[in-house]
Amino acid sequence: MDKNDPHHPTSTQLPSPTGGSQRELTLEEIIQLANKIGLEYVDKRRDAERLELLRTSVRAKIMNRIEAEAGPDASIPEGRLKRLAEADSEYVQLLEQIAHMRAESEKLRIRYESYRNLFDAKRTMISYKKTELKTL
Repeated sequence: MDKNDPHHPTSTQLPSPTGGSQRELTLEEIIQLANKIGLEYVDKRRDAERLELLRTSVRAKIMNRIEAEAGPDASIPEGRLKRLAEADSEYVQLLEQIAHMRAESEKLRIRYESYRNLFDAKRTMISYKKTELKTL
């Protein structure tokens, strides 16, 4: 596998904006991409944590709604009320949103770390080349 192959995991090439041949990413471009993706990661993680914090409030709201629908004379045990609330479609939808946000957040974290590692690898290669040129 050739290291200049765009599918190679350490390739630092991107398609040219003009649609022509590929070009090598500079360290500055890698930093900018890592920064952009890092900020997106922070936003997605914040959204996921926000939904996680709302989880108990949403469940309580559903429990209150179930109690109100049952009427003032009905006495539903707390355990049963919690089970009913957790089976409610609104609560299940919230859980699916949480899972989706966590997955999106993890994807961005992995991309960010990949660009950070790419930056370190490319910087190391430049240092090796400088040292090699000095020894010649």
